[in-house]
Amino acid sequence: MKLSIQSSCRKLQHLTTTMLLGGIMFTASAMAHGGGSTHQSDDLEHLCLLAAMLGASVSEGCGQVPVVEDPGLSPETIADLEDLYRAVAPFYNYDVALASGWNVAISDCVESPMGGMGYHYANISQLGNGGKLSLLRPEALLYIPREDGSMEFVGVEYIIPEADWPYLDAPVFLEQHLHFNPHVGIWALHVWIARFNPEGIFADWNPEVSCAFAPD
Repeated sequence: MKLSIQSSCRKLQHLTTTMLLGGIMFTASAMAHGGGSTHQSDDLEHLCLLAAMLGASVSEGCGQVPVVEDPGLSPETIADLEDLYRAVAPFYNYDVALASGWNVAISDCVESPMGGMGYHYANISQLGNGGKLSLLRPEALLYIPREDGSMEFVGVEYIIPEADWPYLDAPVFLEQHLHFNPHVGIWALHVWIARFNPEGIFADWNPEVSCAFAPD
């Protein structure tokens, strides 16, 4: 009887975990596609509560919003960065990001002597929307592999394909000029919203990011 009870408890725990993870992915998907609650903060609070019940699987992104201090940025852009931090909190969980639509790898793990970028996982519907940038729906999420094989969320990238920008001047977003990458034909802006970058939150390369644990 004792073994039977233990087995039943394990089955119940597995079922509860599955249901909660399903709730997290549903909430994140609704946020990513503009559905669900009309108040995104309510959605995020719900998701973080579910995550806490699962053992804080996205707890890294569910804490207090960090204070962004940069004398070169306007209060409006600083507020935008804080909104972005809240919006991407679910994506500290790699599985949630995939389930929410950021599921197409558009690069290998990228690094250089100047630092790393990691893997770029794109939301194809956002990437193919004619070059319209949306603060809370970046075209790509950036991940780096950990030693144990899991994926760590480090930042986002806003992307405009070259064909969608028929102008001489570079596009501007978050008070920054996007940088043109001729190798892949895109205008891009990185935002290191989840990993400190000593070169600046908008720098292309992050010396704190490495592909050391990427598979050969």
